[in-house]
Amino acid sequence: MRHASRFTYHEEESMREKTAKWLSFLSVAIGLIGFVGLVSAPAQARPPINCRIVLCAYPDCLPNEHTVIPPGQCCPVCVPNK
Repeated sequence: MRHASRFTYHEEESMREKTAKWLSFLSVAIGLIGFVGLVSAPAQARPPINCRIVLCAYPDCLPNEHTVIPPGQCCPVCVPNK
């Protein structure tokens, strides 16, 4: 004896499609929330660099430039004379 279903084949198929759509929507929403949380998380401050262990190449500046070490950097860069 066959088990009698409360729903017709088309109703079951429609419910499967709705369930699949909701699961797809839910997984996309959770992924989006996770991505936004990751992107908006505060950036971790990097520890200061120990410039005594950094080996820099000294830049060859143009005649109207001089070298300056920017704040937070270890190596000099060329900047225009003022």
